[in-house]
Amino acid sequence: MLLAVCSRRPLLDAHLIRLSVRGLFSESGVWERDYKAETRRRVEQWWHGRIQEQCSRKKFYVLSMFPYPSGRLHMGHVRVYTISDTISHFQRMRGHQVLNPMGWDAFGLPAENAAIERGLDPEDWTKSNIESMRKQLDSLGLCFNWDRVSESLHSTDGGLDLNFGVLHHCISILSYLRLGPLLDALADLPEWYGVKSMQANWIGDCSGCFFNHIMKVDGRDSGEVLAAYTGSPEAVFGAAYVSVLPSHRLLHGSSALKTALLRALRPGRDSLTEVTALNVFTGREVPVVISSKKEFDGHLDTVMGIPDSSEEEAELAQSLGLSWISVLKTEQDGTQTLINSDEFTGQSRAEAFNSVTQKARERNAGGYLTSAKLRDWLISRQRYWGTPIPIVHCSACGPVPVPVEELPVTLPKVSSLSGKGASPLKTAQDWLRCQCPRCKGPAERETDTMDTFVDSSWYYFRYTDPQNPLRPFEHSRADHWMPVDVYIGGKEHAVMHLYYARFLSHFCRDQGMVSHREPFRKLLVQGLIKGQTFRVAETGQYLTKEDIDFSGPEPIQRDSGSRLQVTWEKMSKSKQNGLDPQEVLQQYGLDTMRLYLLYAAPPEQDILWDVKTDAIPGVLRWQARLWGLITKLRAAREGPETPNPSVLNKRERSEARKIWENKNYAITQVTGHFTEDFLFNAAISRLMGLTNTLSQASSRVVLHSVEFEEALASLCVMAAPMCPHLASELWAGSVLLGKGSVLQQPWPSVDPEYLQTPDTLQLSVRINNKACGSVSVPREVAQDAQKVQELVLNSSLGARLLSERVIKKAILSPRTALINFLVDE
Repeated sequence: MLLAVCSRRPLLDAHLIRLSVRGLFSESGVWERDYKAETRRRVEQWWHGRIQEQCSRKKFYVLSMFPYPSGRLHMGHVRVYTISDTISHFQRMRGHQVLNPMGWDAFGLPAENAAIERGLDPEDWTKSNIESMRKQLDSLGLCFNWDRVSESLHSTDGGLDLNFGVLHHCISILSYLRLGPLLDALADLPEWYGVKSMQANWIGDCSGCFFNHIMKVDGRDSGEVLAAYTGSPEAVFGAAYVSVLPSHRLLHGSSALKTALLRALRPGRDSLTEVTALNVFTGREVPVVISSKKEFDGHLDTVMGIPDSSEEEAELAQSLGLSWISVLKTEQDGTQTLINSDEFTGQSRAEAFNSVTQKARERNAGGYLTSAKLRDWLISRQRYWGTPIPIVHCSACGPVPVPVEELPVTLPKVSSLSGKGASPLKTAQDWLRCQCPRCKGPAERETDTMDTFVDSSWYYFRYTDPQNPLRPFEHSRADHWMPVDVYIGGKEHAVMHLYYARFLSHFCRDQGMVSHREPFRKLLVQGLIKGQTFRVAETGQYLTKEDIDFSGPEPIQRDSGSRLQVTWEKMSKSKQNGLDPQEVLQQYGLDTMRLYLLYAAPPEQDILWDVKTDAIPGVLRWQARLWGLITKLRAAREGPETPNPSVLNKRERSEARKIWENKNYAITQVTGHFTEDFLFNAAISRLMGLTNTLSQASSRVVLHSVEFEEALASLCVMAAPMCPHLASELWAGSVLLGKGSVLQQPWPSVDPEYLQTPDTLQLSVRINNKACGSVSVPREVAQDAQKVQELVLNSSLGARLLSERVIKKAILSPRTALINFLVDE
């Protein structure tokens, strides 16, 4: 093994060496991109070339919600597809057969309206947008299984033909709303945090609604938006608190509020916290309470406490010393009207129920009522650009399904679209008039079309068998790939799309078309990317940055000097805070953008895009340090001295042992983040920690130790799913072990010896930045600052050096095994 490790190989890419001499980064801090296109081509060729080779391996189905082909990608697209691409590379390196498909949300009114505005045919408009967005996706180096998408658009959604035989049972689908199984099956989806309760209430009785709240700590926006339920939306102005269950997602995982909530938690008691919730609709701020209950009625995990509408909620508010505003007045006839409720004051409770919820919906602040059942499920007058319904109407026979041999029904060309009046399909007389399949008499085709939610509710099935001309998909192929192992998409689809997708999957299971009832095993809900918005306070007008004067303490409108409201909102052109991915790509480079999106926040949290204070500088520095490590190893191996581990002294062997331990710890942590919680930001932090350890290695350890090279190889391999192009260049220009591309290397495994060692590590202790010794701590608590501090203080070292001193602060390093106590001298 040593001979292989120490062998010297000529560089594979002379151009790469020339770049390394000039420096990996230009003066502006931008990763050199003149060879990136070639690297991207190699990565994509490797991805597609491995499909047949892996056909006998265990499957892994990664699915990201497909985009509406508007013609331009936005940063939200880049984030979700970077996540799916990262998971796909990782699972392939683990030896799995991976399916990571991509398609287009091609049908729907948005495309038709856009075509009408431009005087274009919807098909031509959609195809041109698809071509443009496909080029953008390719420029981002994303490796999708594009062969899983066909090109037809007349009757399909990105190749997903919905005119299949099941729709002979179209009436059966509409009456299939037996919602009990959909509700009961939520119990089998333990990792659908937050979404389960929303779906349960969507299915439940239409008795209340959710209102959106901005969560704050110490008066500062935490970036979390929480939807809280109330059965009395008309009394929303009288809310005294928002209550969450101890099992709520905010108390678990990577929530920014987790620490503050757990600090206040008193199990078995109603616990008042320092966290507050600002109701987006009313503008009023109330405290957050952790309930003593283990569950609320109706599968809820978040409720609003409105004392006027509930004696129980009034008692809870009183017991916690909370105040509230009375909003209900009982009249002499026994009816109740609203008071202290802004524009709704004076309305009866029944009137206010409707007006409050309607106003909340208009303001995008909640107000959507839950539903006991769905009526008219997604079948509506879609005008023209939608999936045709394969039904003909006969005056003698009534509605008759189109025969299987005549499927699919395709849209005809129409002369013009206005978006007004009757369906344009009524003007296509040659298409409209047909023969009844049953009595052979005159009939007319159905002119309503299905909206895009119908197509997106089953596209995950079609990807498993996209070229099948006879049926929507083969049972065996769907069973091979289904269920989807990880489904990635935006929070906004938590109820409707996911509910419809689950519904149709249940339906197909009951029809014997598939074996699995639930379509998605694990749901990875992605947060938004928000940009700063600047609005004129008096008019509400959004301004571009060119219209703003930033020279003073607060930004003002350049021309008028008007005061501005500064907020973080979802990126959009209308709010003048959008960001073109191509501009970011040109400024920072491909893998820098990928790493930023993965490092800035956990996937489920929103990213507030501010490159001056956010993670991009740190990501750039880390890439430079990776390059420096490869350069360091090359320089050592190209010197006159031959590598020989036996020449290392005791101190150097101890240093190599530390590298070995850090490598194995990093493999354990990063693998866990990739398979369990998808905290890619934590995975990158752990790799940065390993990078620090390797950067501190002495020159003799770099040259002679096997541990350094193995750790550096593992570092490059573990970084590859997140920055495949950078990792490919590092691997190609190094002397590391392994044949072929870095993406062809197996995912590193923990050394058996490491698993047999005591599950502890040596934690370095510093006092006022001075090294004072070390303490052995269990690995499972090594990142828990409170427990680590207690262990150190209770140790002999802590008793000797810290027992008589006032500790101002204890800082636990997130990347290395080190704690620093700041004490009074």
